[in-house]
Amino acid sequence: MEEFVVSQASAVSRIVAARQALLKDASNGRSLDRAGDREARLGEPERLLFDVRAGRISDFSMPTAMGQVRLFVTLD
Repeated sequence: MEEFVVSQASAVSRIVAARQALLKDASNGRSLDRAGDREARLGEPERLLFDVRAGRISDFSMPTAMGQVRLFVTLD
């Protein structure tokens, strides 16, 4: 797992990009078939986005196209 130290703005950008990729996969039918699983997968980036913006989370892991990454957020 790769680890990065990023600014809060960079972390938000990465979360938004991951969320957009999940939405694109869901619209192409590549998401999980069960509606509850799909909603859970799409809800995780939403929660991360709100928590990082509010400064409640400064260390988290998230999936990317290249695998899991761990981000350490520096509060600006």
